[in-house]
Amino acid sequence: MGRIYAIYKKELGSFFYSSIAYVFLVLFILIPNIMFFYFFGGIFKEDLASMRRFFMMLPFVFIVFIPGLTMGSWAKEKNSGTIELLFTFPVSDFEVLIGKFLASLTIVATALVSTLFIPLLTHIMLGSFDWGQIFSQYFGALLLACSYIAITFFISSLTMELIDAFLLSASILLLLTVIGYLPSVTQFPAWLDWVKYTFINTSLSTHFSNFSKGVIDSRDVLYYAGVTLVFFYLNLRSLESRKWG
Repeated sequence: MGRIYAIYKKELGSFFYSSIAYVFLVLFILIPNIMFFYFFGGIFKEDLASMRRFFMMLPFVFIVFIPGLTMGSWAKEKNSGTIELLFTFPVSDFEVLIGKFLASLTIVATALVSTLFIPLLTHIMLGSFDWGQIFSQYFGALLLACSYIAITFFISSLTMELIDAFLLSASILLLLTVIGYLPSVTQFPAWLDWVKYTFINTSLSTHFSNFSKGVIDSRDVLYYAGVTLVFFYLNLRSLESRKWG
């Protein structure tokens, strides 16, 4: 745990030293909240004390913000040549991965916590929130963030260029998000029902819909945990391949 904490502290410090964390937090506070209050049928148009619209658009917000935050997790290390130095320390690949992951998740969690002013403010203006629903929504958002970060980490481990890591990660996350909406806008013949259900069950956004409504379903929790673990495994195999290279 001490080695993981050392990596975690180093990565967290690098986010703030390079100002990435500050830019991420400011933009995350401003852009989604402006959209929530004033666009897409914002909260004032609904006249309802609910954050459901905010969390419904969160998967799409994460598509840009999380790759922007984590695209350099491995690509930057490889580009600058520090990855070999990093692995000369007495730490395993897994410990480095977990330390980096927790540092990125800390930034995202801080950004999410910063949005708590919304229910507090609207509690005064529109009425009381269902705080049980709020807990479910934020819990789901953290699980969603874990899977997005794990995917972006894996993509970053495959390239040396930050822009490549960002574009590839954002494209894959967009694909895995929007495929859940295809069955509702596309007519599938009966013999392709299996494709429709595959799209629905593999979509990152589909499994988040229950959380956005304030419902915690164990199947959705297991899905996000599974996605995170699968991409952790792929990330470790990618890092291992450098030894063979």
